[in-house]
Amino acid sequence: MSAVGDALKAVRNAILLEERITSQSRKLEQLALSVVEMDKRLSALEGRMEGFLAAASAFGAGTSRRAKSIEAAQKDPPGLPPTQVG
Repeated sequence: MSAVGDALKAVRNAILLEERITSQSRKLEQLALSVVEMDKRLSALEGRMEGFLAAASAFGAGTSRRAKSIEAAQKDPPGLPPTQVG
């Protein structure tokens, strides 16, 4: 009977190993999907940063800050009618 018992024990161990492998396979697939999603997010962030850096260099980063159009517009002195922009 010990031979039959050993055979059943070996079959049981094989089934448990198969279940563990299947479980680990599912976890690995989920991990791979997470990595792909993070890679997409990182690529999007890198693209944005490259765009910001390109825009900053196009506008002369490192030089004095340009005045906003509101700051650059001259205000009418009080008491005078506003000038019309044409």
